[in-house]
Amino acid sequence: MTESTYNWIWDLIANIWFAGFFAGTFVSPIMNEKFGRKITFILLNILSLGASILRFLAIIFYSPEMLFIGRILASFSTSITFQCLILCLQECSPTKFRGAMSFTSEISYSFMSLIGTFLGMDFIFGSDLRILLGFAIIPSIFAILVLIPMPETPKFLYISKANISAAEKSILFYHGKSVDPKPILQELQIESEQDSAASKSMKEVLKSPHLRKALFLSVLATQNSAAQMSLQISSTMFLKDVNVSSSLAEWTSTIMSLAYFIGTIIGFIVIEKIGRRTMFLSFASMNAICLFLYVIFAALQPKMDFLKYGCLITFIIYDLAYGIGVGPLSWFFSSELVPQRHRSIVQSMCFGINTIMIVAATFTVLPLFYAIKAYAFLILYVIPSLICLFILIKYLPETKGREIHEIVNELKGLKSNNNKN
Repeated sequence: MTESTYNWIWDLIANIWFAGFFAGTFVSPIMNEKFGRKITFILLNILSLGASILRFLAIIFYSPEMLFIGRILASFSTSITFQCLILCLQECSPTKFRGAMSFTSEISYSFMSLIGTFLGMDFIFGSDLRILLGFAIIPSIFAILVLIPMPETPKFLYISKANISAAEKSILFYHGKSVDPKPILQELQIESEQDSAASKSMKEVLKSPHLRKALFLSVLATQNSAAQMSLQISSTMFLKDVNVSSSLAEWTSTIMSLAYFIGTIIGFIVIEKIGRRTMFLSFASMNAICLFLYVIFAALQPKMDFLKYGCLITFIIYDLAYGIGVGPLSWFFSSELVPQRHRSIVQSMCFGINTIMIVAATFTVLPLFYAIKAYAFLILYVIPSLICLFILIKYLPETKGREIHEIVNELKGLKSNNNKN
């Protein structure tokens, strides 16, 4: 095998993740509505387990074909399970804890990213791909065992399946047996009646002004997550470009992952004390400022070398702020702004559009960075983020402590927005 062939195969294996993830975004609403959240979650975790085993065997048998198939199956299942997890957390949680519970999806993601970063170091498992890839088998098995005894979500049972008795049992399971399910069932009834005659399709979402507005706001929110993927992949290279040593740049990437994880813990603690709107807009603005400062520091670094440490600090603060109020919130706005029967389809459309934006930015940032250096961040991230924030400041409703039907009514213009925090 020639070096060019090897590089081509490796690039294909590395980048096929985006194709599998993108495909999964559009299969997700089909499975979630046909089989329900629980069954979809279990089926895709089984697929994830199979993908993990396949990648492990690929290393043992030196098979790039098996690694390719395993990776695309893993990305496909990750896309669906990630969306399914957010739906489950939103639909199982009491309204007053909905934000905190939804934060746990980002906590688990950031924690596993941190674990993956540590395990990938050469002095741990980084020099042995068999152990590194085989490690993923353990959480896949654990997830399946945990999911089996759990019931379907109350909202799906009540609104989508009209199974009131099963919904009541589900409420008692997730909210506690001491809870009176009647007030919760009454709220579910109101939400069920809200769009009872509406069809579930992309066409319906695009035709309905309030659904179209919810999709638009959700997409604008997720746009603020585009830079994080590029930093996660290429932060070491960006720091080396401003004369940060290789070892310090590599350790900074690990510290960034730790800051991201710590940020999600902080966000989990304060999310129910501060409005979603306030948190998201504040920390998304902080992210834009961090990237803008990186551009300034990088431009001045050749004349003042100490500013390279300013670049390093801005990246760490960026990931901390992203974990506190940007990453988690941007992903579950699409579930809080729409009624039950449209939730999975709007979420799917939002994730699909966001995947396209992230892929475009990820594949564009390096060529543009080589051409115009740090100014690439202004074009790809800072300016688009500021445009999105300007629109969100004007139109994004507060969702903390509010029932979904109240939020939907506000988007319909049926009540004044008096809940902006």
